[in-house]
Amino acid sequence: MISASAALVICLGSLAILLIVGVPIFMSLLLSGLIGTFFFEGHDVLFSVVGKIAFNQVSGYSLLAIPMFILMGNLLMTHRMGDDLYEGVNKWFGRLPGGLAIASTVVCAIFGFMSGSNTAAAATIGGVALPAMEKMRYDRALALGTMAVAGTLAALIPPSTIMIIYGTSVTDVPMGKVFVGGIVPGIILTILISAYIYVYATIYPGKAPRGETSTLREKLAVLPRLLPVVVIFVAVVGGMYAGIFTAIEASAASVLVSMAIIVMVGRFSVSHTIEALMRTVRTSGMIYMIIVGATVMGHLFFVTGFRDMVSSALLQFDLPPWGTMIIILLILTILGTFLDVVALIMISVPIFLPVALKLGYDGVWFGVMVTVASEMALCTPPVGVNLFVIQGIAPKGTSLLTVARGAAPFILVIWVLLLLMVFFPGIVTWLPNTASQ
Repeated sequence: MISASAALVICLGSLAILLIVGVPIFMSLLLSGLIGTFFFEGHDVLFSVVGKIAFNQVSGYSLLAIPMFILMGNLLMTHRMGDDLYEGVNKWFGRLPGGLAIASTVVCAIFGFMSGSNTAAAATIGGVALPAMEKMRYDRALALGTMAVAGTLAALIPPSTIMIIYGTSVTDVPMGKVFVGGIVPGIILTILISAYIYVYATIYPGKAPRGETSTLREKLAVLPRLLPVVVIFVAVVGGMYAGIFTAIEASAASVLVSMAIIVMVGRFSVSHTIEALMRTVRTSGMIYMIIVGATVMGHLFFVTGFRDMVSSALLQFDLPPWGTMIIILLILTILGTFLDVVALIMISVPIFLPVALKLGYDGVWFGVMVTVASEMALCTPPVGVNLFVIQGIAPKGTSLLTVARGAAPFILVIWVLLLLMVFFPGIVTWLPNTASQ
């Protein structure tokens, strides 16, 4: 047995070493948590408690929504339901400066209502948008960065897998209200990203040229392509807003509605459905393993008093609530550069949520704040998932650094939204307060 401080140093030191040598994030979290627990509580606790903690965490009822929402996104992706959507939206925005990039951002936001997976959104829309922007001779870093960040909108706009993970680490916070709380911030972030692209393209027109002009008749003709989005939004998000579904029930309904739409538009394929199922198993398994590792490490943080120590330290600064929240957001930004988004939420929420509640903030509001902050983790190296997704569909020879360089300016755009939400919490709380659950 060693002191709590020594156990924490060993745990965090082990985590740093494992990440540096390239051990997968879930295994790094698990091993470092096990090592720290062994030295602090001994092998008896290690064998009898840690396994129960991990099992109870991944067998939680709320986690049932994760594979369902991921499956919905994968079904829509493998059956290429984003193609028509992209072509339709491009008719409306393509003529603007940076029109293709703006259209891609808007489509990712719309696709967010059809998918709980940010990787599915980035891969689906990026697979259509990147070749189009290459053909128009867009600056490659801008095109890649736009798709990496725009793909994260699916993490904020409901249904959101990340919000579900937040729900597993808290109690007494209705997941339906957290989902609804992400709608207005998601729309605002879409506008902010589009505004940045518009200004950039106006200053550097050669790097983001305008697209072809479409007539009003052509624009109106493509509106029916938005019908699947409307149906899914009304069925899933509208059902939660009206109190018809819980978040878990909505996840099952989302798969049913998505399959019905795919069949109705004549795109159903057995091979594509099997591919979607396989993708879902892999992604869900990865998420569950990260949750296990983060939970074991979180146990060590609890028994050593690390959570209470950090909470007390933040409150002792005696800053105004907005000042403390900005410090928390800065910490989350730093942690997001080397932690996977799932690990970031599972480890940080139990530490920072009590602080937010003591400052008078709402649990629903904090859930949306953490979700927005986690978007930065999705597009910052070295573990930003969306960076790797976009690199995988980018032209041959594209480096991860190029994708990260293109995404970097958008981190500031995300911070603009975070500050707006800090100073105007009603951006998040207004809509959930009108919901039925």
